[in-house]
Amino acid sequence: MSAGFEHGAARRHLRLLGAQLRLSTLAALEYRVGFWTEGVVGLAWSLGGVVPLVVAFEHRSDVAGWGPWELVLLTGFFLIISGVYAAVVQPAVSRSMTQIRTGTLDYLLLRPVDPLASCLTAQFEPWSLIETLTGIVVVIVATAKLGLSPSVGQLGALAVVLVCGLLSLVALGVLMLSASFKAMELQNLTSLMETLLGFAHWPVSVFRGPLKLVFTFVVPFAVMTSYPAQSLIGGLGWAELLGAVGTTLALTVGARVIWGRALRGYTSASS
Repeated sequence: MSAGFEHGAARRHLRLLGAQLRLSTLAALEYRVGFWTEGVVGLAWSLGGVVPLVVAFEHRSDVAGWGPWELVLLTGFFLIISGVYAAVVQPAVSRSMTQIRTGTLDYLLLRPVDPLASCLTAQFEPWSLIETLTGIVVVIVATAKLGLSPSVGQLGALAVVLVCGLLSLVALGVLMLSASFKAMELQNLTSLMETLLGFAHWPVSVFRGPLKLVFTFVVPFAVMTSYPAQSLIGGLGWAELLGAVGTTLALTVGARVIWGRALRGYTSASS
């Protein structure tokens, strides 16, 4: 009985995700020129982050032990994460924040699915996935240029840290959403997060002291970009891999607990 109930709930959540993706894509394609323009602009904006790397290599042969093509590899993973944030996390969190502020979150809470799932699928910007696809191409090209032949173990480590990075990104979005229940002026948190995400463009070895700890264990940009690149290069050890898994679990569970507490204090439009 319980297994059947869980299976039914999983199907409802998958149908919700599919419906929201379809509606967001159809809405975006109503203006096809705008669809591609937004995608190209977003891609150009992200690739603009390569400029500091080019400037750095004019003065030295490596950056914190990373060579030119190794940094290109890291940039590819940055584009993947940045695209997912712009396509999935940022629009859904912003839309849900607006509904919290106006008191219309009730419409999501009345659905027969998990409220957090409703919020995280509230809206998508599919054109931003162009950035993610470009990141995948950049990773493939950089891997070929470096002459890398990843082993099965390295590919497994890559899969683990990529999942950890994506889950951490979503967990940070949940924390932003939870914070907006208490302080409506925090609506610009998504913009702040977008700015902070720029730090993920650099290898974590660039940072020292408290900043390195923050970007590894608190806002784990290292897990999102540096660790995936290191897994292909061969510089990711068991300590980093286990640390990535532990950090992601702690962040994900913590975000879920904080979300539950924030939701219990929500004052709906009908209260």
